[in-house]
Order: sequence, then structure tokens, then C-alpha cells
Amino acid sequence: MAFCGYKFSLCLLLISCWGLVQLLLMGMLFYCETPAFLEDLPLTGPYENIGQYMNDVHHGFGTNALNCLIAACLYIITLGVSGWQFYLNQKTTYQV
Repeated sequence: MAFCGYKFSLCLLLISCWGLVQLLLMGMLFYCETPAFLEDLPLTGPYENIGQYMNDVHHGFGTNALNCLIAACLYIITLGVSGWQFYLNQKTTYQV
């Protein structure tokens, strides 16, 4: 029941591994509130006090960390499906 070919499943397998590592790393960095990702936060206009700004910054980091981890879970599903397809295509390649 292979629905994608050998090379395509291998390509998806490699992209899934790379995406999983990248998104897990970014999720950890967002969770640690790394200042390098400050400009990636969805902050709104001018703030009157620093407390409101810091509250939005902490909320933005938490939201982005959760989004990265959800996307990493989707890459785990893609990794499983592409690994399954790669296994099926490799199994059918050796049949005579």
C-alpha cells in the first residue's frame, strides 16, 4: 500500500528529521526566552508602562514555544508516515 515512491519517501524522511530538530530547538529557545527571538514576537503598538510590555513579551514567548512544539509533533507524524513508506518501498524493491 505504498502511495509515494522510494526517492520521495526518502526526501520526506530527511526533511522531517531536519524540521523536527529545528522546531524542537526553536521551541526550547522560545521557552527560555532568548533575546534573539524578541523581534519574532507578535507585539502590538506603543506601551504606557514596562509591566504591560513585559507581560506581552512573556505571553508571546510562551505562545511561540507552544506553536513550535505543536509543529514538531506534526513533523513526528510526517516522519512516521514517510518512514513507513520508505520501508514499504525498500521491501518491494528487493522482490524478484
